[in-house]
Amino acid sequence: MIARSPQFMPTARKFHYQFNLRDFSKITMNLMNAQPHIFKGQPLQLVRMWAHECHRVWLDRLLFPEDVEAYMNMMRAGIKQFPDMKEEVIFEEPLVYTSFVAACKGHEATYMSIKDMEDLRNVLETKMAEYNENVGSMDLVLFGIACEHITRIARIIDQPCGNALLVGVGGSGKQSLGKLTAFILGQEVFRIVVTSNYSMNDLKLDIQNAFTKAGVAGIPLFFILTDSQIPKDNFLVYINDILSAGYIPDLFAKDELDEKINKIRSEAKS
Repeated sequence: MIARSPQFMPTARKFHYQFNLRDFSKITMNLMNAQPHIFKGQPLQLVRMWAHECHRVWLDRLLFPEDVEAYMNMMRAGIKQFPDMKEEVIFEEPLVYTSFVAACKGHEATYMSIKDMEDLRNVLETKMAEYNENVGSMDLVLFGIACEHITRIARIIDQPCGNALLVGVGGSGKQSLGKLTAFILGQEVFRIVVTSNYSMNDLKLDIQNAFTKAGVAGIPLFFILTDSQIPKDNFLVYINDILSAGYIPDLFAKDELDEKINKIRSEAKS
């Protein structure tokens, strides 16, 4: 719906308004995470889950009140397909779905709505205490929006090849929230260290190591890249290849590539 509306076309002020069929696939991908034993006999919860996914895929990228209102009008038109459900119930806050809350409580990781914001905050404060004990010092004030941002990041990076652009002023906590989310999901944070003579070859070597660790060793990685770590525009060629296809041409020499393929061949066959 949004992809075809002129109001949501990219402009100089809305350069990131890039909507395509991938957006629909992201909604479907997470709806498929709905487990029958949780949602059986609860159609309202499934509709709320659909509304949540639409909010995350589209609403989170809208900048201006008029765009938000136009989007909500489309959503209101959509929920008319469910005449026995009230709009205020479908959109009742908190409208937050995540899988790590159940996992952090010792249950099976199940993608479902949170009980309330206080319950979510308690889980996150517990995980932050674990982070401070096992990784490093992090002193975050987990107010409501910060908690919601963590669930947004977790939803994205828990998907295959998930990636996000975090926008905000310096020191607003983007990296800290990202690192805490990676810790919660059991992912290892990977970062490059840019020096004055850091070149494309150095970046290529770092990405080789990351691909080897993630692809061959099977270690889930959370790659953080800040704008200050892009001293040259040509660095974005590799980043774009990773985001668009997950494949960088000529990243490995043929003999190196054959060696890595042989290491994962048996797992691929299974």
